[in-house]
Amino acid sequence: MKIAMNNAPQSAQAYLMLGELRYAQKRYPEGAALLEQALQYDPNSIASLRGLVGYDLLKKQPDHALARMNAQIAKNPKNSGFYDLLAQFQIQNKNLDQAAATAQKAMDVNPDDGEAVALYAQLQVQRGQAANAIGAWEQWSKAHPSNAGALAILGTLEESRGDTRKAEDYYKKALVLQPTQPVAANNLAYLMLQNGENVDVALSLAETARRGMPDSPNSADTLAWAYYFKGTYGYARDLLEDALKINPNSTAMQYHLGMVYVKLGDRNNATIHFKKAISMEPDSQAAKDARAALQGLG
Repeated sequence: MKIAMNNAPQSAQAYLMLGELRYAQKRYPEGAALLEQALQYDPNSIASLRGLVGYDLLKKQPDHALARMNAQIAKNPKNSGFYDLLAQFQIQNKNLDQAAATAQKAMDVNPDDGEAVALYAQLQVQRGQAANAIGAWEQWSKAHPSNAGALAILGTLEESRGDTRKAEDYYKKALVLQPTQPVAANNLAYLMLQNGENVDVALSLAETARRGMPDSPNSADTLAWAYYFKGTYGYARDLLEDALKINPNSTAMQYHLGMVYVKLGDRNNATIHFKKAISMEPDSQAAKDARAALQGLG
């Protein structure tokens, strides 16, 4: 990589790759300096900004992280990925109204931004507005019948209120219109896995979703869960470990990673992640599943 940087001293990708390597080596200040250079050479680099924000949060400097994101958005207001990152930050800080507005802005900037679609639907549910959101999106979808993203949102909202049959119908309709629609592919794959349906089809859908949302912890979780059912536990572990760095408060991902560690014969790590899932949301289905799995280890 250093050779690449010498040959192309303004190559953002080379700085990004070396910066991520330094992070992996826990040489964080050096890695952050390299990511700063990567972002300078490519002001639209979502990966570089994410790495720098992650370092700010590691240093317990959320105000600095927020200022950094807002500054980059001001420089590049048409980059929907920056809004996605900001919305995730706002969700983690319980600023749901702000996050909803940010996710909406991301969709305005890029209607095909699958991560923004998923965040928006998640926020409507968390704010207790799923029914209102469904009505509004049904009207919008009728006015835009060729928009697969709207159908994906409707599927997500229906799923959130327990109507998985209607959710699957919306996801399938979305994929007829746009076979690569990432949210529809991701959520349909997950439902298929949960319902014991064809794992190979679910894996294919999960791979489609991951290609469309390569930076999304949700797509990583779904693909990892598909790998789990296929018996490819090493890949599943790596995906979930990386996803939890972005979204450490996901009860489902903690449970899934615990199950993967069970299959890998690592009872200690399995126990750690099951206990995390239980402590985060004790009444959730993932926590109940984790509790049962933990008892099974005993």
